[in-house]
Amino acid sequence: MLHLAGVAVWGGGALTSGGLAWVLWRNTLLPLRRLAASVDGAGDPAPPIGAGHAWPRELAVLAERFAGMQAEQARANAQLRLAASVFEATAEGILIVSAGLRILEANRAFQRMSGYTRAELVGASPAILHSGRQDAQFYAAMWQGLRTDGHWRGQIWDRRRDGSLFAALLTISTVPAADGSLDHYVALFADITDLRRRQDEVERLAYFDPLTGVANRRLLHERLDAAVREAAVVGGTAAVCSIDLDAFKAVNDERGHDAGDAVLVAVAQRLTAAVRACDTVVRTGGDEFVIVLKGLVDEAEAHDIMRRALAALKEPVALPGTSVVVDASIGLACYPRDGLDGEALLRGSDRAMYRAKRLGRHRVAAGGGAGPC
Repeated sequence: MLHLAGVAVWGGGALTSGGLAWVLWRNTLLPLRRLAASVDGAGDPAPPIGAGHAWPRELAVLAERFAGMQAEQARANAQLRLAASVFEATAEGILIVSAGLRILEANRAFQRMSGYTRAELVGASPAILHSGRQDAQFYAAMWQGLRTDGHWRGQIWDRRRDGSLFAALLTISTVPAADGSLDHYVALFADITDLRRRQDEVERLAYFDPLTGVANRRLLHERLDAAVREAAVVGGTAAVCSIDLDAFKAVNDERGHDAGDAVLVAVAQRLTAAVRACDTVVRTGGDEFVIVLKGLVDEAEAHDIMRRALAALKEPVALPGTSVVVDASIGLACYPRDGLDGEALLRGSDRAMYRAKRLGRHRVAAGGGAGPC
């Protein structure tokens, strides 16, 4: 009896333990496994966690929360897929650049636009795109806009991998990190190369002389007014030089208009070579030219530049079968002594030019006399 009783007791205990294990497996472990399987598949198209299952109350709450997480993850994944498709499919070029100015990503449109592959772009500096067409002031204004407003928009010329240039309407935005610090930049490029070339051609026709390629009278007034404003703000001086070619009419009369045109082209090229890059050579019509000198240290510098121009013009101009020498008379007017605006300076330089002719031609006469300004 004792033995049987012991067996009975042991058997009852075993049944009890087995029952508890089964209950634990059914009510806890199995639901947790199902929950884990559902979490592992978060974001996949699958039935919500808990569907078709009878959950203990505590696990039901947990399952419900995980179901919410699963749905949120699915929505996030869908948004990521949408963003990725837009990033790759958009016609505009997109660059993502780190706060340390290294390219993190580039879409297919930008790869086509720039000629670089993704592998060549990622990790590189955006400086590989610099064309040299924008000066330091341009980039200073761009960075100031990004620091102040968090975005910048403007037109820019960049360089392709093959060395050719393309124009883009560029929009840059800053993207903050969770703590508010700068995380990265997003740059959007719209290729406007054809538009800019058409605009440049229209501008060339509107502002430049078709024969010589130098500026025309319309651009003269813009450049002259800008030079005077700059001198008024930062100091120094600006100058206007009126140039008339001596005996040019004889070239036209004796050798024809083609020879005269060749002389005008040569004169424009020599004047351009004699002045600085910041100066403007203008053909105002016929055999008359004007030069705008900006940012001069002093008035004597203007006279030095005109002496170089006069020496360059004295060299013979080669024509088919012969050559000619064309002298010039130059009148010089300086801001602020000879005038406080562009029109006054033009009148002063014109008067000085006629004075140079009266004094014997092939010379420079200044607004206040025959010597330096």
